[in-house]
Amino acid sequence: MSLWRLPPVVIIQLKRFQFTMQMRRKLRDFVHFPIEGLDLSRIMAGEIVHNSTKCDANGTDKGKQPTAKENGQKHSMNGNEQSDDEPESSPMKEDSGRNEMLYDLYGVVHHQGALSGGHYVASLKSDIDGQWRLVNDAQIYEIHSRDVVDSSAYILFYIRRDVKGMELSDFWDISRREGSGITEEEMDTLMQGQSDRCVIS
Repeated sequence: MSLWRLPPVVIIQLKRFQFTMQMRRKLRDFVHFPIEGLDLSRIMAGEIVHNSTKCDANGTDKGKQPTAKENGQKHSMNGNEQSDDEPESSPMKEDSGRNEMLYDLYGVVHHQGALSGGHYVASLKSDIDGQWRLVNDAQIYEIHSRDVVDSSAYILFYIRRDVKGMELSDFWDISRREGSGITEEEMDTLMQGQSDRCVIS
C-alpha cells in the first residue's frame, strides 16, 4: 500500500476486540506507538511514470504545456474565470500533502475493562502548555507522556507537524448549518452554573 498525499490528521484504530464463530474477547496486546515523529515517508508513493513521461509531485506531466487552470486561471461553478489572487475559503488549498511526513500524537482513546463491561477514557495533549491530561468522565488529571502508551490504547490521533498552529476552520467549512448543532454562545449559556460537573486536579 502507498499514499499519494498525506492528510492533516491521521486516526489509527488498533484492533482491541476479536470476534470468531467460537468466541469473543478483548485483546490486551501492548502496541508501542510513537508520541512524536510518526514517519509515514515509507508508505508515500514516488513519482509516476506513464509511457516514459515523468510526472512531478502534483501529478502534472513535466513535459506538458500548462493549461489555463495550471496557469492560475480557475473556473467557478457558473463558468466564469477565477484567478489565484482571489481569496478562497481555505488556506490549505495549496497543500499537496507531500511536503511534511512527520506526525505527532495529540490524543488517545483508551478502552479499560473487559469486552462485556468496559469504560472509555481519553488522554489529550494541550496545545497551550503541552501537558498531557487524562479525561475520565468529570475528572481530569495531569499525566506523564509515558503513561499514554499502554495496552489499553484503542484509537490514536496524530497531527501533521506543518499544520499544528492552524485552526479547524483552515481545513474544513465549520460554518453553522440548519440542524448541525449549537454555537459556542449557546454552549456557554447551557454551561452557566454547571461548573461543578467538571473537576480538574
